[in-house]
Amino acid sequence: MLIFKSATVGAAISILALLALPASEPNPPAQTPGSNVTVFTCDPHQHAPGVTHPWIGPYGEAHPGRVDFPSDEGFLAIDYRNDARNPATEVDFGLVIRETLVATAKDIGTFSKGVKIQHEFVISREIFPIGASSPFCAVLRVKYADGTEWHNPNPPPTD
Repeated sequence: MLIFKSATVGAAISILALLALPASEPNPPAQTPGSNVTVFTCDPHQHAPGVTHPWIGPYGEAHPGRVDFPSDEGFLAIDYRNDARNPATEVDFGLVIRETLVATAKDIGTFSKGVKIQHEFVISREIFPIGASSPFCAVLRVKYADGTEWHNPNPPPTD
């Protein structure tokens, strides 16, 4: 009887100790060194029919998402911030799954320093299902308002 009580108390203490630990934050997305772009979200996904919202096509063209929403395609939601002093005018991203570049997305606009951008890009449905792999949105190129460009010196392999 004494052993049972001791084991019960020990288990209760162990559980309380685990509950007292601070909740760990999920792993932040991997970043592309040298790009001056911080990626907060990299989410490849698909939508059910009937869903519409603004989206960006493969060449950087913006669509309001009402009539021509391609619900049968794949999508890539990227939330990011330009950390460079100069405003960016184009940012090219690459979706990397299992260490291979499987899709690209181009964002065109004026992206000032420190402003969080939240855009969703159409990508090929052929990359799905992704499985248990953790996706990574690599920055491939950044073009700035002054005309300068940064190119990823170590782009992900395509196959």
